[in-house]
Amino acid sequence: MNDIHWCPICGQRATELHHRVFRSQCKPLENCKLNHIYLCQTHHRGTQGVHGTKGHKLDRLLKLQFQNNLELLWDKQYLTREEIKEVLQISDKALNRLLKTLVKVKDKYIREEVIRACMGGKLIIE
Repeated sequence: MNDIHWCPICGQRATELHHRVFRSQCKPLENCKLNHIYLCQTHHRGTQGVHGTKGHKLDRLLKLQFQNNLELLWDKQYLTREEIKEVLQISDKALNRLLKTLVKVKDKYIREEVIRACMGGKLIIE
């Protein structure tokens, strides 16, 4: 049986899966559940929706929520590959792609650089 989801913006039934960080921005997070949010059709594809002509503000808000969530989940400066995988819950292949360009410091990754990679290369400043 499929789960029923509700749009966090308006409370209507949410039938469309949205990637907070678009697949074109960060393909390795395509199957990351933290990156997923269900939206109603209006807030996904409507004029004011994230894919609509006036959806920039909503898109930015959803990305910022994702970024803030990662900052809370990773509460130390250096992260192991296992700690990153545990939070993102993505395949080894996807994780390899995500971490490919990041520099390790004593066999660990710098938290801010991992978050930046998850955000498609750009951190959102409030």
